[in-house]
Amino acid sequence: MRSSSISAILLLVVTSLATFGQTATGAQQRAPLVQSIDIQIPSAPTPVTIAGERHLAYELHLTNFRPYDVVLTHLEVIDAARSSRVAEFSDSQLAALLGRVGARVEGADRQIIPAGGRTVVYLWLPLKADVAMPARLQHKIELDLMRPAGRLHTTVSDNGCAVRSEQAIALSAPLRGGPWVALSEPKLTGGHRMSIYTLDGHARIPARFAVDFVKMADDGTRARGDAKSIANWHGYGSEVLAVADGTVVEAVDDMMESPTRSETEAPVALENAAGNYVTLDLGHGRFAFYEHLKGGSITVKRGERVKSAQVIGRLGNSGSSSSGPHLHFHVADAGNELAAEGLPYVFRSFEVIGAYEKIDSFETGERWQPPSPDTAGKRTMELPAPNTVIVFPGARD
Repeated sequence: MRSSSISAILLLVVTSLATFGQTATGAQQRAPLVQSIDIQIPSAPTPVTIAGERHLAYELHLTNFRPYDVVLTHLEVIDAARSSRVAEFSDSQLAALLGRVGARVEGADRQIIPAGGRTVVYLWLPLKADVAMPARLQHKIELDLMRPAGRLHTTVSDNGCAVRSEQAIALSAPLRGGPWVALSEPKLTGGHRMSIYTLDGHARIPARFAVDFVKMADDGTRARGDAKSIANWHGYGSEVLAVADGTVVEAVDDMMESPTRSETEAPVALENAAGNYVTLDLGHGRFAFYEHLKGGSITVKRGERVKSAQVIGRLGNSGSSSSGPHLHFHVADAGNELAAEGLPYVFRSFEVIGAYEKIDSFETGERWQPPSPDTAGKRTMELPAPNTVIVFPGARD
């Protein structure tokens, strides 16, 4: 055999071995697969206007299927179509948005999703007037996997969620005159926004946009004389009005209030928590809920058609009413009081005359402060900002 042929054969063998080595090496260089968390968005956001700004309120449900803890470190909300950042949160800002399912934890511990656990991110995003409404939102989450082999930092992104295009329903006032403090606090642990109910196999937040209306006097008091007597409260017995034409779905009036307000509220069965209540079908999958009405005051019955501004009952203190006599009002997507998702709504007209910096200021009996110049005065087609003091159209009592 010629030497040139032998050289060719040797070259072929060497080349084949080299190719085999590259393939084997390539197979060993596969990108590692890292399991992290499951991201679900049960209820897509719908825009609502508050104090002149559009807001998006919705939740991320984050589930840790790993046998070790996960620590959330950073969250970025992205306009998927424009690839632009809508909001970002880390450290204490992120912790303030989180609630661990089945346990109440505080501070940085909120950022830990234990093995087999779930955490909810309660997002409430204001959008400036010059920012276009996103059609779709995506979420990028940075986290640390506390693996037995060592801590691993990784990032996970979801497929996003569509932003609902429909407008929040416009309603007339549920009460007359004022002043009324519109109590709500999106970040209050155990408050309306963070109260999840699991009925009929689904977890829902019925009171996502709920407001508790408490009648105030111009001097900032809630009651005349002894506030332990509910009859002394300025709002007790005030007429409650239909916010739109609709049909009565439920009108439950079977509870009488105690004449005095207890310092410590006793546990109330879930089915009794709303006290005496009325539910109105407003059409197009929207239902209005009025809770804690005065015993014996409801003037409508199931199946009855009502007109906007019609009196349907009177403000009371029945059921679980920790704020004292008040009207709890919200809108949801079904007629079952707790088996429904809360929907945004706006009132056609009200006037802002003051505000509490925090809900704690109201609880301790402080007087409200003047509103900011950009929120004071007549407001139209808005949901009242948290803890603002407002006056509805109509004569004051």
